[in-house]
Amino acid sequence: MKPSRKPPHKPDRPRVRPPRAASQNAGRPPRHAGKAEEKFHGVRACEALFARRPGDIVRVYVTARRKPTFAKLLEHCVRERKGFQIVDDGNLERLTGSLHHEGIAILAKAVARPDLAGLLHGIETGAITGPLLYLDGVQNPHNLGSILRTAAHFGVGAVIGAEGEIPPLSAAAVRVAEGAAEHVPVVALATPGPDLGRLKKAGYTIVATTSHGGEPLWTAPLADRRTLVLVLGSEGEGVSRGIAKACDRSVQIPGTGVVESLNVSVACGVVLAEVCRRG
Repeated sequence: MKPSRKPPHKPDRPRVRPPRAASQNAGRPPRHAGKAEEKFHGVRACEALFARRPGDIVRVYVTARRKPTFAKLLEHCVRERKGFQIVDDGNLERLTGSLHHEGIAILAKAVARPDLAGLLHGIETGAITGPLLYLDGVQNPHNLGSILRTAAHFGVGAVIGAEGEIPPLSAAAVRVAEGAAEHVPVVALATPGPDLGRLKKAGYTIVATTSHGGEPLWTAPLADRRTLVLVLGSEGEGVSRGIAKACDRSVQIPGTGVVESLNVSVACGVVLAEVCRRG
């Protein structure tokens, strides 16, 4: 009989452990997020995620001080056999890569991003209502998060932009959105010019915002908010020439002229407030 041989040690291969009420190994490196997963953090963002799509949750990381706030989430983890860990602020900072984790992080499936077909289907079925926002060259994830928060407040149906250009719904963008990312879909258009043309055929009016001309926002005729696409350009370049050609008109926010333009998320709030004021 041959002597038994001890298998070689494989330090990079994690052991499979049964779910526990709280892991005693909070200091170990966290599991890596897959391509279809994201680590979301922030109280409002995580509350909205749990409320809207609890089935997408993979694992939860929470500090002891946040346990009472997320008691129902932890009960869900135990019931559904989802792993969770009680970690300290330092571990959570390393895990999220952010100082602004607010004591909670959730590894979950990434937020779904519909395409044009999904957008049109949502409009036809009434699942997507209200004005649409088109972001042209807006690439800062924090601006995207702020715009989503404002969009949710004013009842925007969707935020749209060019595929490969509009920022991904990163953890930073979702945290800044304060839960709005779970309510306002972000749609990537493969062919922006023709796709905006399809929205026109569906009855939408496309209005660009600009700081270099255009009609004053307060007096400019605007379409019904339910069939309006508002185009917001980047702070440096504004609305690109190609997208401007697809617009029916342009408007500007009157001001002193002391500064060239507003931050794009601030301009978004001003324009949407005026659109909603008109009913």
